[in-house]
Amino acid sequence: MNIITNIVELIDNEPRISHRVIAEQTTNKAVSIANLINKNIAQFEFFGHLHFKNETVQNSVGAKNELKTFYLNEAQATFLISMMRNNDIVLDFKVRLVSEFFRMREILQNQKSQTQTSQNLQLPEIGNSTEQIIELDNNFTATTNLLANLRNVNPIDLFRLDKFYRKTQNFSPIETFEIDLENQFFLPTELGKMINKSPVEINLMLAHKGFQVRENGIWKITSSGRDFGIEINGQFSQLKWKIKSIV
Repeated sequence: MNIITNIVELIDNEPRISHRVIAEQTTNKAVSIANLINKNIAQFEFFGHLHFKNETVQNSVGAKNELKTFYLNEAQATFLISMMRNNDIVLDFKVRLVSEFFRMREILQNQKSQTQTSQNLQLPEIGNSTEQIIELDNNFTATTNLLANLRNVNPIDLFRLDKFYRKTQNFSPIETFEIDLENQFFLPTELGKMINKSPVEINLMLAHKGFQVRENGIWKITSSGRDFGIEINGQFSQLKWKIKSIV
């Protein structure tokens, strides 16, 4: 298989790829790829600042327009093509993309260590059989270490990200990396952010399930609710709940 080079470039000393290159190499329209990025911009920025450049272009009749180009880092590019439907062209590009990012990382590492020059670098050998391509695709997310820092992510953001992946990719980062959210306790406000509901709605939901009752304007945990929540006594009494209390 011929490896396409120079599809990845260094921007601020970080390998990045233009969304226009991804569109070209996967036979998609650049505007469709840009729309996909804009629609899921919060998820893309989970993997780092979303770098872009604007340039003014002039069309055939002299009118000037702003042209926006996204430059994705390795994690963002991986996330983007994971949302594409697999076909021979997309699978082939995934192989080339992994190889090119690998090559750029090798260059940066060798420059830093000064153990060898970039001219001595060699690309990894990647076969072109269907079995090898499919195997690489199945392990794509893992091999690029997209979620290496998940344990440091805010639990609310992590829960929402996991929900997004379950819905779109049938994949659970929380289960895969064995992150325990089930035994953590959260305020109704925090639970509401996880499932896009207000604290009032969460409290009513918990009350409807019989986990809490309101006494003198204060929510009190019930005997059945103690399997799902705890009462924290301080200056103000608060109830905190496990995620399974609402899902």
